[in-house]
Amino acid sequence: MSDSKPGSEDNLNESNMPLLSEDGTDELEEKKDEITEKKKKDKKLKVPKEKPGYDHDNLDMTLRDSKGINRDIDLDFDDILAEPSTAHGFDPIWRLSFVLFTQIRKWIYRIIAAFIAVPLAIIWAIIFSILSVILVWVVRPLIRIVQLFLAVFKELWVSFLQATLEPLCATAGALFGRVKVSNNLVSPA
Repeated sequence: MSDSKPGSEDNLNESNMPLLSEDGTDELEEKKDEITEKKKKDKKLKVPKEKPGYDHDNLDMTLRDSKGINRDIDLDFDDILAEPSTAHGFDPIWRLSFVLFTQIRKWIYRIIAAFIAVPLAIIWAIIFSILSVILVWVVRPLIRIVQLFLAVFKELWVSFLQATLEPLCATAGALFGRVKVSNNLVSPA
């Protein structure tokens, strides 16, 4: 007897699992179907993840514009300054211009943002929270009330059209439904 474990590559014949079931169907296919059904059920039961940004632990510190809302101001040195191939300055001056442009832009932005980011974040949070409250507690209920009244008006309007225009249209359709139009060319005499 060999040292191989049941089901190992060396001793495939020791497996207790039959390759085919008694009715001839492959048990592997049945297992695949079970796994597929289980995955579908798991997808239906998954709890939606909380939106990123509500938890500071999930805050992405490298990609701060993940939705790309500020693409139009994401400008680099070569998006603003470019020398045509016929007019090149000195290479060290071009490199120095690049370094000065990128570093000054970065540090001025950081300094100004350090002073205004926190107060503006508070102001924008207040504004958007007030807008959310107004939308949730004022606008949506008003829209729902209007929809309810319009639903009643819709029922009245449909009943009115069924009583007046529908019989007229049905009669006109019956009358003109038997008209045959033929396009015959009349030859000149």
